[in-house]
Amino acid sequence: MAVVSGLATFLAGVPLYLSSIEQDLGTRTLERARQLDPLVNGVSFSGQDGTIFCASPVEYPAQLVLGLSALDGVHSVVADRSCRVLRAPTVGGSSTASIPSTTEVPQPSATLGLIVRETTTTESLPVSNDELLLSVLESDPELTTMARLVSAAGLESRLDDVVIVLAPVDGAFDEFGADLLAEIETDVASTIALVDMHVLESANSPRIETSDDVTTVDGYAQVIEVLDVGDRQVWLLDSVLQADGTGVLPLIEIELTNSTLQVAGSNVSEEVLDAVTSIAEGSGRTVERRFGSTSDDTMLVDAQVITLNAIERLLRAMIYSLDTGVLTVAETGTSLAGSYLDENRAASLTAVARSVGAEVSLAPPAPLGSAEVDALNDDIVGLLIGNPVSFISGSAEFVWGSDGVLDEIVQLLVDVPGISVVVRGHTDSDGVPDSNVKLSTDRAVAVAAALIDGGLERSSVSWEGVGSSEPVIIEGVEDKVMSRRVEIIVSAA
Repeated sequence: MAVVSGLATFLAGVPLYLSSIEQDLGTRTLERARQLDPLVNGVSFSGQDGTIFCASPVEYPAQLVLGLSALDGVHSVVADRSCRVLRAPTVGGSSTASIPSTTEVPQPSATLGLIVRETTTTESLPVSNDELLLSVLESDPELTTMARLVSAAGLESRLDDVVIVLAPVDGAFDEFGADLLAEIETDVASTIALVDMHVLESANSPRIETSDDVTTVDGYAQVIEVLDVGDRQVWLLDSVLQADGTGVLPLIEIELTNSTLQVAGSNVSEEVLDAVTSIAEGSGRTVERRFGSTSDDTMLVDAQVITLNAIERLLRAMIYSLDTGVLTVAETGTSLAGSYLDENRAASLTAVARSVGAEVSLAPPAPLGSAEVDALNDDIVGLLIGNPVSFISGSAEFVWGSDGVLDEIVQLLVDVPGISVVVRGHTDSDGVPDSNVKLSTDRAVAVAAALIDGGLERSSVSWEGVGSSEPVIIEGVEDKVMSRRVEIIVSAA
């Protein structure tokens, strides 16, 4: 009997324990939610699953939910309809959506475990499930780009077999890139292809994977939130599913930046990924896997398209020759495009590409803007102030160790396309003015030679000597060591 009594006492304590957990989660979640958006005015928890309520619709409900789901102890958070702008409610097969004209703002109870909200409906609008789906896309403030694409693609006439609409939030399209998006939107076929990649006929699609309660599409786009809309669903995504104008991923796509090699494609084998990683590390870059899936199959692609050895040759040549670029391997052939660092390197890369049958489209480097030029010059001045290049009096020979800063300046400039570098040499006021001009020129030549030896293009570096005409005066007295100096000035070529 004592055992039964003890068990009864234990079981009676379970609801109290759960209530304590829910209250703690509710308190912390509400506090954090109000920091993110002051319109949140209530939280309800059932176990570790919570719902937030709002005094009026918030601007970015999906981001808000994502931020709250990361709190310790929280399993999931959803936003009540009160947090959304005109977002339709869940309609379980119904063809009528009720539009509330007045809503009483929910007030949290003392334990935050219960939210009481009354809604009076004064108008009903009959809509079809198709209209309801399109209304959700059009009215959600986070889906403005996707709504525009859906409309342009005429999806409303092709909804019969659609069960799930995969809707990247606007922030995902920002990451996708304005230039690429604009290019797609100017071509109707490309717009349709992009939209068609974002619809599914079944929730059992092989494109969907779920692991550790995280659902992804195509192996990289994470599902932020699921909205039930009639007999369909809208899945909010954190990434745009890639389309190349045909709706088909290339076999392999490798994008070169100054810090990364970004890999994508539908046929990226472990063998390819290992080769790209090795080349990236050798150039001081990292590898980023952007989208598509990686196959364990060691077969690359049909050797008639391209071989692994050819890909490696092209990547090494691209790293040497390009500021930015993209290597694309498709079933129809291989192509590379990019912005070259200089004409000699462009010619070298073109020769390599043609030797493996790749098409080449190269452009000259884009000129630097004034802000970028100013930033480079500020960095150089900072380096020279901290470690000035000095010379022995009457000589173009560096003071021991003072030329080490030139290596840092070379690293700052060596991969910057479209620049000219002028080295100006100076002397102190000792000696004959004409001799000082020659000496300062010799000093400028010494610095320019060090920059060219370090890796700057000979054609981009020039020099001049100004003698003792610009001494460094501190409190009325010349600092002769500082006067024996060089200036390194960058401009857009």
